[in-house]
Amino acid sequence: MRTFVNAHEVVPKKVKEGIEMKVLVWSGKLMMTQVSFKKGCVGDLHSHPHEQISYVVEGEFMYSVGEEKYHMKAGSAIYVPSNVKHQVEALTDGVLLDVFTPIREDYVPHSL
Repeated sequence: MRTFVNAHEVVPKKVKEGIEMKVLVWSGKLMMTQVSFKKGCVGDLHSHPHEQISYVVEGEFMYSVGEEKYHMKAGSAIYVPSNVKHQVEALTDGVLLDVFTPIREDYVPHSL
């Protein structure tokens, strides 16, 4: 459980080349992460049992949810249902805030 944090103090974890994630806060059944992308980077196509909301803080992304594609810019948000395949491509350098319920146990840092 982490209920308060300054994002500038969180050490990012490399997801893959050009993509870094900071696990910000989590408790109960809710978690928030911040994911930074370099232009041209593509997240892996995947699904998970968690519901997810992604919010574009900065940049532009092509976000695929199921068979639909969405051009997202700063200020855009999208809901991803549980177990639906989704993927994101950074059209520019950018930052997403992702909210999950329940929490992603696989994202919980083991050393705080």
